[in-house]
Amino acid sequence: MRAEIISIGTEILLGSILNTNARFLSQQLSQNAIDVYRQNVVGDNVERIAESFQSALHRSDMVISSGGLGPTEDDATVRGLALFLNKPLVFHRPTYRAIQKRLSKRGYRMTKLIAKQCYVPKGYKNIFQNLNGTAPGILCEVVINRKTKQVLLLPGPPAELEPMFLNQFLPRLRSLIDKPSQTFITRSVRLADVPESQVAQKITDLLRWKPPLTVGIYAKPQEVEIKIMAKASSAHTAQKMILRTERILRQRLGEKIYGIDNETLSSSVGKLLIQKRKKVATAESCTGGLLGHLFTETAGSSSYYLGGVTAYQNAFKVSFLDVPEAILKKYGAVSTQTAKKMSEGVKRRFQADIGIGITGIAGPGGKTSNKRVGLVFIALSIGGKTAVSKNLFLGSRADIKMKAAKKALNLLRLRLLAGK
Repeated sequence: MRAEIISIGTEILLGSILNTNARFLSQQLSQNAIDVYRQNVVGDNVERIAESFQSALHRSDMVISSGGLGPTEDDATVRGLALFLNKPLVFHRPTYRAIQKRLSKRGYRMTKLIAKQCYVPKGYKNIFQNLNGTAPGILCEVVINRKTKQVLLLPGPPAELEPMFLNQFLPRLRSLIDKPSQTFITRSVRLADVPESQVAQKITDLLRWKPPLTVGIYAKPQEVEIKIMAKASSAHTAQKMILRTERILRQRLGEKIYGIDNETLSSSVGKLLIQKRKKVATAESCTGGLLGHLFTETAGSSSYYLGGVTAYQNAFKVSFLDVPEAILKKYGAVSTQTAKKMSEGVKRRFQADIGIGITGIAGPGGKTSNKRVGLVFIALSIGGKTAVSKNLFLGSRADIKMKAAKKALNLLRLRLLAGK
């Protein structure tokens, strides 16, 4: 079965919001052995939406749209579908009652704009009520060239789209495809602090593989993701293909691999800290607390992350982290010596096993004749030893901050792996 995804909303075209719905839908469809051949984005225009449905349904067996179902005038998806189907919009009383009941429970009243969401193309009654909002989903069967095809309209907010797809549409989808002839499994292998080009050189032959087993590579800030995709007659066979490929990657890339699938660099470091029974504290300047934020993104991080100090001005490096004024005057805030004292100071203050200090120039200003934007010193104080890493990161201010924070996490990961 072939599918297409249509994301509707001018805000997506303008880049005002990130299109996470297309990613979610593609993942869900692929996991159910449905091939997604195209993704399309169209603005809030009735005629263009109708054209998108027409062209997509002539190519594919299923079309899923997201967005454009809300109560405002620019929500045009249902009107676009009705134009394509050449059907009038009719009032759907069960939807009206469901929305009214939901509103009344929260102390709101029905309005004309909200009631606008209760109209559906005439003759179509497969309506998915929205348990997390008001806009319902609509499922239509359309016959084109003697073939029955599915059209699914979903609301745009992910908190509404995802449960509606998983709980209401997915069971029906599985009944439609019955027992798929093939199973599709993917696995993400995640690497830290290694250039995409270097990874590609080590796995050039794997990147040339063709279906049913393929390998792709994707670059992210301070990270690289390798995606393994396997299609087979059974889940067992597909899983064996995945595991065999993962073993090859581990042999070639070793400790550069920090995790699999949804594992993050933070959660990977957290597991090591728990295993080693170590607690860490952070002292940050140019990253502004971002490293602490990454640590605390992982649930349960309070068992190993004690806290941190964001000492942006020199006076607070002195008073909170015990950085000697003489070092700041002689070497400057952005220096090996200052980073070292920051890591040692926060380790002592928090009585931690590990102290991390970060100081640098995130830009766009702040550079000097001998210190460029992107220069960042990262110090790790473990036991009685402190090591300092000098780095020169490229990119915007946000890029440099993120790269520095992730570099610090990976340096800690490697130290913990080495047992030093």
